[in-house]
Amino acid sequence: MSNFIVYIRTDNNRRYFEIDFTANIFSTVMELQEANSFIFQQGPNLNRIIYSEAFPKLSCAQKRMNELQSFTRMQIERIIRKNNPNWNNLYPQQQQSYTKRNNSYAA
Repeated sequence: MSNFIVYIRTDNNRRYFEIDFTANIFSTVMELQEANSFIFQQGPNLNRIIYSEAFPKLSCAQKRMNELQSFTRMQIERIIRKNNPNWNNLYPQQQQSYTKRNNSYAA
């Protein structure tokens, strides 16, 4: 049984929203991470998934996505705050780890 996930993503300033659905949320998160690595990016940087809802059928997910897309901004914000009051990223991206150089200076 495959789950289809409807999600809302936004930028760091919560100015823009995008509502979409996917069958594999982890590949979507990886795509977001790779899309943010481009140097010259046009448009808003929608890198935070702040709302998600799972459905067993594709038709149900598409219906809910269309329903959410017809909502006003205030209605969308109300749904987000009900489930995620601090607007935390539900699927945090892996941070690149940098090794700290050990610099020792002689006195």
